[in-house]
Amino acid sequence: MSLRSALTIVAVTAAIALSPLPAFADAILDGLKTLPGNVEDVRVGGTWDADGKNGIYRVIVSRSGGDEVTARLFIQWVAYDDAGGATVKDTVEIKEMADLKADIVDFTSESDADGLVVLIQTLDANGNANQNYKLFVTSPTQHKFGPASN
Repeated sequence: MSLRSALTIVAVTAAIALSPLPAFADAILDGLKTLPGNVEDVRVGGTWDADGKNGIYRVIVSRSGGDEVTARLFIQWVAYDDAGGATVKDTVEIKEMADLKADIVDFTSESDADGLVVLIQTLDANGNANQNYKLFVTSPTQHKFGPASN
């Protein structure tokens, strides 16, 4: 092998070794980059099992406003597959929460065979009235929302 051939091979090998690696897609990172900034609270609310599938409830709170903050409440059904992947099966907004024009100060949740229960503490848009609400979610098409009884 000539010196010139040997130098060419070394130069090509060095160029390949020093070249930046191609960027690989990261679905989670790409998805998080598109998550709206006003989504401020995301929690696992419990687990579900239906129609031979299982997964988790994801409770999401978004907020908007400056001096008068109002919250929107969403419930997602995230299904797990046999390979360990997860897919959002359904998402619903609890419109009754948005209609209150109040902020969610805190919430707790638990699930059982009947569905998801979320206990919600709110403040009105002026920060004056502390109210408690209870949400029962039995499916993506059925839920009950109202004042919590003590």
